Amino acid sequence: MSAAYAVEALKLRRSRVVLVATVALALVPAGMARAFLAAAEQGGNDPASLKAQAMLPGPGWAGYLGGLVQIYATAGVVGVGIVVGWCFGREYADRTVVSLYASATPREDVARAKLVLLTAWATAVGVLVVAVALVVGVVTGLGVPDGEAARAVGRVALLAVLSGLLALPVALAASRGRGYLPAVGGLLVLVVVAQVATVAGAGGWWPWSAPAVWAMGPEAGMPEVPVSRLLLVPLVALVGAVATERWWRRAEVG
Repeated sequence: MSAAYAVEALKLRRSRVVLVATVALALVPAGMARAFLAAAEQGGNDPASLKAQAMLPGPGWAGYLGGLVQIYATAGVVGVGIVVGWCFGREYADRTVVSLYASATPREDVARAKLVLLTAWATAVGVLVVAVALVVGVVTGLGVPDGEAARAVGRVALLAVLSGLLALPVALAASRGRGYLPAVGGLLVLVVVAQVATVAGAGGWWPWSAPAVWAMGPEAGMPEVPVSRLLLVPLVALVGAVATERWWRRAEVG
């Protein structure tokens, strides 16, 4: 492992931001989805029950996983985006970026190490989310997933991984803006535009909403999205990564 990867891996491993984000992403979406299902199953007329009934596509595993898709479609991008923004923005906020200009390790190598490790972390978190969701479903009485539920689990897994990739362009906002706040602002813009695109009927073409529209599917009232269109996601992630790496190679100390 090169020096850049070793140092960045150590930063991620010791970071409380990464730890909190990992725990929150693994536990909160599954817990919320199960709570929504419980509220829907009660069949009450209170606002929470009515909202849950309208939100979930059905009972049992179908409703639980459908709720998880809707929650994680936003939570995944936001959670991973916060970590990406922290990883790049802290170098400017803490002024540690100055030392990188005197280091023997090229700055673009540092940026590349950050991006590779963040991609690996986000993918691992996506897998963890699915594992926790399965455990929560089984231990709370939903039973063992059947064939249809297993296919839904596969959609959740792919959504979770793609959500992590969609957060990578936040690194460019943090780098160009030289701090945390531009990263947060860029993240909010991505999330809001994704919501607007979905409401406007163009969610299947906007990379930050296409995975969620595909995962929810026609059964949730969404237009059918071909799997091939999900290739927009790694393309966007790659463009963001290349642009970020190029910025770090050319940027001057601000």
